Amino acid sequence: MVSPTPDAPNVLLIMTDDQGWGDLGSSGNPMLQTPVLDSLARQSATFNRFYVSPLCAPTRASLLTGRYHLRTGTVSVTKGLETMRANETTLAEIFRDNGYHTGIFGKWHNGEHYPNNPAGQGFDEFLGFCAGHWSNYCCA
Repeated sequence: MVSPTPDAPNVLLIMTDDQGWGDLGSSGNPMLQTPVLDSLARQSATFNRFYVSPLCAPTRASLLTGRYHLRTGTVSVTKGLETMRANETTLAEIFRDNGYHTGIFGKWHNGEHYPNNPAGQGFDEFLGFCAGHWSNYCCA
């Protein structure tokens, strides 16, 4: 295992569920007040040219792999169609292979059982929902 250099940055990737681009003050919406997220956005790299699926699981699969969601096997949120293929290389695997400790917290919804769950997709820590609903809570 490689160790990151002492000056390697900490990386925090935040993906909110079912939130549109225009649902933040930092995106120019005058009706919504999101001061904490706006402050974070001012201090961070933001992705403003990322095209998503209208569904959460396919979008998450695309963000984690950098691939079009259909190529990951994630085509819907319906049970069995939300599962990302186990052989997909995720950002977590790339970070882990470069010495980072990885974690994901919150909604996963890209495969409930190993090797499709977070532990099989490169995450050292997970606390959240394996499937799409709060009743699907699990730890890995």
